[in-house]
Amino acid sequence: MRKRNTFTRKVKPNNSSRRRLMLKKVHQRVLVRRQNFQQFDLQESFAEAS
Repeated sequence: MRKRNTFTRKVKPNNSSRRRLMLKKVHQRVLVRRQNFQQFDLQESFAEAS
């Protein structure tokens, strides 16, 4: 029989790399939230100015 071309289970990352990935994800969310807030703040200041 031939081997199937489906995904094989990858090796689980160790705890430190999992922690690093989690921190990366959380930091990304924080950056996006900060950027959205800055844009919202800018729009508000433009609305007040005009």
